[in-house]
Amino acid sequence: MKRKCLSAARKFTALFLVFLMTGIVAIPVSAETATKNYIIDNPYEDIDWDTWGSYKTQLHCHTNASDGFLPIHEFVQKHYDMNYDIVALTDHGTINKGWNVAPELVPIMRLIKYERSQMKPVNPLTAEEYEAYLTGTAPSDTRTHTNGMLDVPKGIELNMATPIADCHLTGYFSDYGQGLAGVFGDYETPAREVMNDGGITFLSHVGEYVYTDKDSENYVGQPVDEYYANKFARLFIDYQGSALGMGINSATDAHTRCDRILYDQVLQKTIPNGVVPWCNTFADSHNETSINDAYTWTWMENFTMEEFRESLEKGQFFSVSHYSNGVELNGMEEMPGFVEQKVYDEELWRLDNTPNVTRLEVDQENDTITVEGENFNLITWVSDGNVILREEITDGKATLDLHDTENFLAEPYMYVRFYITGENGICYSQPLVLNVEGEEFPAVEVPETQDISTILRELVTIIDEIFFKYNPLIWAFKFFALGYNPLERL
Repeated sequence: MKRKCLSAARKFTALFLVFLMTGIVAIPVSAETATKNYIIDNPYEDIDWDTWGSYKTQLHCHTNASDGFLPIHEFVQKHYDMNYDIVALTDHGTINKGWNVAPELVPIMRLIKYERSQMKPVNPLTAEEYEAYLTGTAPSDTRTHTNGMLDVPKGIELNMATPIADCHLTGYFSDYGQGLAGVFGDYETPAREVMNDGGITFLSHVGEYVYTDKDSENYVGQPVDEYYANKFARLFIDYQGSALGMGINSATDAHTRCDRILYDQVLQKTIPNGVVPWCNTFADSHNETSINDAYTWTWMENFTMEEFRESLEKGQFFSVSHYSNGVELNGMEEMPGFVEQKVYDEELWRLDNTPNVTRLEVDQENDTITVEGENFNLITWVSDGNVILREEITDGKATLDLHDTENFLAEPYMYVRFYITGENGICYSQPLVLNVEGEEFPAVEVPETQDISTILRELVTIIDEIFFKYNPLIWAFKFFALGYNPLERL
């Protein structure tokens, strides 16, 4: 009886194999286990890691020309001493015409922030001093970089005095914004006008707008209201190529700790529409103790202003901060492995042993991403707002295998980005979009937001046109209080 059963089993197995080979029987394969061929869009692809240089960059900072403590000559010296290579001076409503040129001041801004500015002289550099900083021949007891500095032209913090909450973005390479106060919630007008003038913009510390009380601590780890995700996604889509991205960690991160989650929500709306906004970090420094809180490392083949702008546009930079106040909640990112709130330590800040990426390689054939760096012991990979993998690192090298799903906390979908952390900071990458051969991202509609800023924009325009445009008293106020020449708009 046993032999008959075995014989029957063998016959059934043989018959099943025949059916399988001829296609009569098929074993279903789930989408989760199917092998995908990823086509990874790598913003760092053009970098030659062996020959290009990485340059320490500050994209957002202040002097006493608006609401900072330092006059221009001290401001430049401090950044020079701390090994900055590229600095964009972005005073409120005040266009930087060069560190050796007296800016057009906004007196009312300086008066409101009198405790900082003291209404003291701004003291721009002399022509000789300016040349010394540009060429790297200025004296310094601490600078170790041998090159000079790049003075990013026409930096400004736009929407300088919006009521209720800050609605700021930084502009570069454009003459737009001098003395313009801005309208609450109106990011669109300055982004559009800077684009029309051939410049670029980055959104700044949007958490201060999203949470008007600035108490973002109560919302950490939770998705941001979809209204804001749509508003900013729409801005990047409408002004692509000029509105380049947003800050995700500024100053001590107290008010921007939710901005990274918002950034992920925005990416999920822009990527299907062919737009990838970049993320940056910045000090937003108003005094010398905050100059080094956060900055970026820009990769360039040649140390020129043209290549700097190109690197910004392509996302060829990493973003670094000494601070992070994030926690993980409900699967959302982030828990970077440290929460830093160190007292200013000048020696530590100059040592600057923050995590940094030194090489990133994508293997398109095997669908792997390999990161090499320094000063880090943990890497966290993020996709669509969720942490998908977190690993401790001991040798300064980490590889993400997109097919090694057994080790993932969540499956990667539209993109991956990572951050590396060490005892003295955190370093963020740009997103790498994950296209799958034979598939397309599902369409995502991003509606235009019609809100109070839309109404205020139109109202201010009408009032200015009817009552203020030809009013000599208003002209005088704009000219003497705002540093804005209304005749230029006639």
